[in-house]
Amino acid sequence: MTPSGIRGIEAGSLVVGIDPIEADFELSNEWRKHAQVWVCGNRILLRPEWVSNDAQQQQQLDDGSLLEIVLEPGSAFGSGSHATTRLCVGQIAQLDLDDARVLDVGCGTGVLSVASVLVGAESVLAVDSDPEAIRVTELVAALNGVSEKIQTLPAQGFVGDGTEFDLVLANLLLPIIEESGSQLANSVAPGGLIMVSGVLEHQQERVEQVFSEFKLNQVEQEEGWLVLVFERSGLAASE
Repeated sequence: MTPSGIRGIEAGSLVVGIDPIEADFELSNEWRKHAQVWVCGNRILLRPEWVSNDAQQQQQLDDGSLLEIVLEPGSAFGSGSHATTRLCVGQIAQLDLDDARVLDVGCGTGVLSVASVLVGAESVLAVDSDPEAIRVTELVAALNGVSEKIQTLPAQGFVGDGTEFDLVLANLLLPIIEESGSQLANSVAPGGLIMVSGVLEHQQERVEQVFSEFKLNQVEQEEGWLVLVFERSGLAASE
């Protein structure tokens, strides 16, 4: 998928390895039996395709007080059952992304990409090294009618080509964040945000060190996992 609103990214720019936060995650039949609907940030509802909303949830969808993302996770990470997915979606739900350009590094099922579009993003570049994640992201984008705004890119990682984004999403393991931190930071436009998750409470200081030139705007915790939202100042990030 190649929406016209996304420019300047070539496969040759992507060389640093990116792993999903659960590399061996498998969606078993048993998991499907116990899958549920999640509401994140009191605004976005995550619903596996085979699960029905209850009457109250459906009423909130009908009156527009909730937005819905329909999921078909396959074997990619990001079904809503993990705290990091819910934390990130909850934070995205609070943002005004009108006309924003978003980079989703390690996109998994594409749920964060779709959430960004639902709250106004003009375009999303969704990157993952796992071919299954790319396939599922494209499927989930189609299920939610946002394919034209989400470009997928199978690659081993993101080092950037000078393109800057209003929001960078990085739900990754700490070693990947530390390895790719400068490239991620330089992908954030002046005044833009980077949302970091996939890290545990005791790892917060190390994440803050990676983005020490950014302002920490928000930290939220669930089940020992964190999401941190950093803001880049209007000055250029260090190379």
